[in-house]
Amino acid sequence: MTQKKIEQRAFMVGLAMNLLMGSLGIVVYYITQIQALFVDSYFTIITLVSGIAAITISKYSARTSERFPNGHFMFEPMYAAFKSMMTLILLTTSTIQVSQKAYQYFVYHKGDVLNLTPIIPYEIIMVILCLTISLSYSRQNRKIGRASTMLSAESKSTRTDSIMCGGIGLAAFLVLLIPKNSILGFLLYTGDFFVTVILVLFSITTPVKVLKNAFIEICGGRLIDENIQNEFEACLRKHFGKEVILTGCHIYKTGMYFSVKVMIDVVDDEIGTGLLRDKKVRILEELKACYEFVHLEFVYA
Repeated sequence: MTQKKIEQRAFMVGLAMNLLMGSLGIVVYYITQIQALFVDSYFTIITLVSGIAAITISKYSARTSERFPNGHFMFEPMYAAFKSMMTLILLTTSTIQVSQKAYQYFVYHKGDVLNLTPIIPYEIIMVILCLTISLSYSRQNRKIGRASTMLSAESKSTRTDSIMCGGIGLAAFLVLLIPKNSILGFLLYTGDFFVTVILVLFSITTPVKVLKNAFIEICGGRLIDENIQNEFEACLRKHFGKEVILTGCHIYKTGMYFSVKVMIDVVDDEIGTGLLRDKKVRILEELKACYEFVHLEFVYA
């Protein structure tokens, strides 16, 4: 099975589970009207919609044309960047909305007691489903050498969703234990404000990191990953032997496409382009066993 097929199969499984989670989340949100659940359920809906886009991009990005001979892999980091920005917008919007509700309560003493009872069993189910999807994405990405920018983004996004679900469920359980007339009674009215703000502060770093990495790929920045760097350099040195000295190796990643610029110094002057071409073919054969889309370029130091 090709790397693209593995990626697409993972997205299909995630799509089905996100459809279930998103539907449950919206139903429970409209029952309880708790803003933290809005963040949770619509976070899942974003994942669902983006999953459909991810499958389409995964099928299309490897296609080549006269204008794009190396494929359309640029769409993959663009997808990751767009999803991260949508997540940041959602987190910001939700924080503003719960802040307005908390302001109304603390300043004007207006508010309704939160309906927390349906939340706990719902969030337990959601945590289990989210962790299952996240682990599935991570496992499938490991099979292809962590080459998929989109699977990495989805795995981190779904893991963030599981943290949010767990935090909401735990907070709901603790708030239910608070008597209405106690010193902490205000949490029965404003608990979703504190939970939402804490979850946003805790989870906002994930989309920021994904956005940063996506822009690095879009702008053509070097891949800084020691494991992949060491793997590529070990392969190069093995095939170069003593005739060719590896002086540098710059890896540029765009989605699942790797462009490798190899700086070399030839020890034996009798080594011609034919021998280097043969070495290049063997290197690509080995690398493509783990990374399906690799372009290799030799540069004399």
